[in-house]
Amino acid sequence: MNKIKTYLQNLVFTESSAPIAFFVLCILNFGLLIPNLGFYMDDWHYVFYAKLKGIESLPELLLYDSRPNAAWLYTFAFRLLGFNPLAWHVFALLSRFITVCTFWIFLRTLWHDRKTEAIYISLLFAIYPFFMLQPFAVGSTHHWFGFFIFNLSLILMVLSVQANDYKKWVFISLALILEAIHLFTSEYFAGLALIRLVIIWIIISRSENVLSKKIIRVFTNWLPYLVILGIYFYWRIFFFENPEGVTRNEPVILNLLLNNPLQAITFLFNAFFTDFVSVLTIGWQRATDATTLNLTSPFVLFKIAICFFGFTIALFYFRKLFSPSTELKEDWTKNSFVLAIFALMTGGLPIWLIGRSIVESKNLLSASRFGVPAMFGAAILTFLAVNYFISDKHKKNFFMAFLLALAINFHLDNTKEFQRSWEKQKLFVQQLIWRAPMIESGTAILTDEEVLGVMGEYAVSFSINTAYQVQNFGNTPPYWYFPFYYTNPNIDSLLAGAPLEYQKFTMTFNGNSKQMLLLDFNPELKRCLWVLQPQDTNLRLVSDDVRKLVAGSNINLIKQSNKEVVPPEEIYGKQNTQTWCYYFQKADLARQYQEWDEIVRLWNEAQVNGERADNGFEYIPFIEGLGHTGDWEQVKELTKFAKRITAGLEPSLCSALDRLALYAPESKERDKTIINLKEDLNCKNFQ
Repeated sequence: MNKIKTYLQNLVFTESSAPIAFFVLCILNFGLLIPNLGFYMDDWHYVFYAKLKGIESLPELLLYDSRPNAAWLYTFAFRLLGFNPLAWHVFALLSRFITVCTFWIFLRTLWHDRKTEAIYISLLFAIYPFFMLQPFAVGSTHHWFGFFIFNLSLILMVLSVQANDYKKWVFISLALILEAIHLFTSEYFAGLALIRLVIIWIIISRSENVLSKKIIRVFTNWLPYLVILGIYFYWRIFFFENPEGVTRNEPVILNLLLNNPLQAITFLFNAFFTDFVSVLTIGWQRATDATTLNLTSPFVLFKIAICFFGFTIALFYFRKLFSPSTELKEDWTKNSFVLAIFALMTGGLPIWLIGRSIVESKNLLSASRFGVPAMFGAAILTFLAVNYFISDKHKKNFFMAFLLALAINFHLDNTKEFQRSWEKQKLFVQQLIWRAPMIESGTAILTDEEVLGVMGEYAVSFSINTAYQVQNFGNTPPYWYFPFYYTNPNIDSLLAGAPLEYQKFTMTFNGNSKQMLLLDFNPELKRCLWVLQPQDTNLRLVSDDVRKLVAGSNINLIKQSNKEVVPPEEIYGKQNTQTWCYYFQKADLARQYQEWDEIVRLWNEAQVNGERADNGFEYIPFIEGLGHTGDWEQVKELTKFAKRITAGLEPSLCSALDRLALYAPESKERDKTIINLKEDLNCKNFQ
């Protein structure tokens, strides 16, 4: 024990420990929930095209996404990783880690003797709490690749300015090649590329004191990079054309600068100021939101434990981190401050020039990608603020460890939302396919509101078509998803037959509400997926609008299949067919085709496996199946039990009894059971 204590007291972490620290921090922030993550929003169009139209279709997709030169990157990634979400999330984690390492190497290359400062800043950069799309493992590929290549280019540029022999031209050539790669692959760093001027100025200022000579040397070193940047902007603005009918990422503010410069400059200043403040503050505000601390939640307790663990090891690491013996003579604080501010001023330019900003975006989650370049300056500026206000080393270490723990809290909270979404996505597609193994092409699938978090209607649509593994559809996908409150909240027009159309990239869906299925999906209420039909107009467990719209839900669009239809296992994993929702969906499908013996078989199997419903509505297919096969004692028990566990279900149960009275085989037991149950349910009040 004494040996361990002595070892810990004498332990000193050298500079070579930094990558390990970065990796551990990335794991704590982004790696712990990876096994439970899947695909989301902008992941899905890549998955849809690559899976159903082939990886070779990605160049066409990315042309319509105004990012044609990124096709090689996604083509390579899909050939390497396939369609396994776990592989993509591990890849995304490693991509972020490598980006952090290159950022750290850049800082060390620029400031040789600021070793500890480079580690502190890089740790902040690794987990800076703003970018919320790390779980977009596919969609964020070009973000981290672009940042990684950008950092490499900066490292080589710094080495070229510092070199005097033939290596200078080797470094310049490689740096220019990498600059072209990151600009033409990921446009997000086109603005941040302007910080090269500040970096070169810092380096040359160390050896040149004459202002005129300094300016000349800075400009001549910067000129090659400016030329590449100019070529990119010329290509993007004057040469590249979106496909016909696509208006995306047009440089509206750049055009406005020529016609109304005052208005354009006002917009740019306002966008810079508001986005500057949002990047620096929003994440920390959310990280300190006490409303998320529900101590009865197992996840919150887990999160607190991880934050405390992260704080403890960070504090221990900082206290044992080496102390450099030399200091730079230059004014490091001033130079790093200027670099940070300039990075924040230029990082958002690609977004601002198309008339967008972070603050004005309706969806901050999605807009957080606009702040990725700003993390460069935000990490430096945050450390400078801590360094300025806290001079005591021990207090500074404590506060830095506390900031890292807050970031862990932010990212775990954020990632948990994606975990919930994926769990719900899997339930949705599996139950939909169980209930509707085949659906007629051209069918619109409706819910009242969006039912899946961090998705959106086009992402849900792509996921549905991918789950069904549709073939030979050209550019007309057979199914499309519409949350009708957002699409067409006029119920009467939907019932009369309103067009339901959507266009995304090369895909065009032209449907009509006369050919639609209406779904209700609330697993949070312990319900299965419900495919509603006209007989559910008196279902009190849904909204008034849904009850009205069920008259137009056509379950005849659902067909049975001769072969088992399952979602692709490499994406969704193996399905569990011994759950209540499986038995319910298959029973509801059997009821549609009047396969009453199959319903009884499913009921008996569910009982053997100990599965039961949490909502009485899900017993109705079994009540009808048991009635048609003459098991009236079971009908009586199930009906009473359904009423007991779900309030307000009487109208639906009464309708089921009416159908049994009309269509079940005649018998005295049938009539007696139905009469007694109707009296018990007060069915006369619902007729």
